[in-house]
Amino acid sequence: MNLFKKIITYRPSFTVRILAGLVGFLAMLSVCTIVGISDIGALGERDINFKARSIEAGARTYAEQCARCHGLDGKGIEANGPTLSHISFVGKSEETIAANNVLGSKEVTKSTRLTQLGWTGSLVNYIRGVVAAGIPIKSAADWETIHPTFSQAYGGNLREDEVNNVSNYVANWALAPYESDDVILPPEPGTGGTPRPTAVPLSAEQEKGKELVVSLGCNACHAIRGVMNGAVGPNMTNIATIAEGKVTDEQYKANVKDQPAATTAEEYIVQSIYHPNAYIEPQCPQGACAAGIMPQTYEQSIPAADFTALVSYLLTLK
Repeated sequence: MNLFKKIITYRPSFTVRILAGLVGFLAMLSVCTIVGISDIGALGERDINFKARSIEAGARTYAEQCARCHGLDGKGIEANGPTLSHISFVGKSEETIAANNVLGSKEVTKSTRLTQLGWTGSLVNYIRGVVAAGIPIKSAADWETIHPTFSQAYGGNLREDEVNNVSNYVANWALAPYESDDVILPPEPGTGGTPRPTAVPLSAEQEKGKELVVSLGCNACHAIRGVMNGAVGPNMTNIATIAEGKVTDEQYKANVKDQPAATTAEEYIVQSIYHPNAYIEPQCPQGACAAGIMPQTYEQSIPAADFTALVSYLLTLK
């Protein structure tokens, strides 16, 4: 009883209390340090998972907002937007994961585009800036429109997290960039872009055909520089030149179905309109082209005179 009373009534000196508090604090700090060190690996894993989710969300935003100008595969679309997935823009990187699971990357090939622009920051920050604020002027005559602002902070429609996600998605192409030449590259800074050829005056019939490509609804799916900006079906800006190449292309000849292979550019264009499923282009702006999308009734629904005018106009697109 006396011992219990002594314990209850014990009043340590100020020095003892200070020492006891210091020992307790150091013990708590040691425990926190041990727990923190043991959790670094888990934090690294969560960082990897978070970035993967960001890229996945960015892919959806890209398909909805960016693919119509840059293509679903990032290779660019004639007159609409340049490539984003080519090594010249994103460079080439290798992903690195440290022993504590911290995610990083090692640059293997620099972005020649960012070097041309004199950009000294990171690739993802450049992309983020363009996505958020757009490009206030048309950088070259190659493009029909200026790059719009997407961030809500600049009057666009994307939240900050959506801007970050789509930027991470585009930058992620650096891990496996396209390196072939079948892409649309922007002109070098200061060159003003590719000069446009002097337009050849259209005949009255061709002018009528130009009006028909819009009135018949072709603009819902197809693009023609300066006329319409559809991004579902193949771009028709240079359809006459494309058609001339197709009729000598063995891949076209081997894959045309239920129709004889065209032998002239005019025959190819006629076949593409009247029998759109005879040959399906491999690539459309937002992915692989699909059969059955283009109406198959134009042979019955377009009057002969209108169709002649339409084809006559398309043959001028070189």
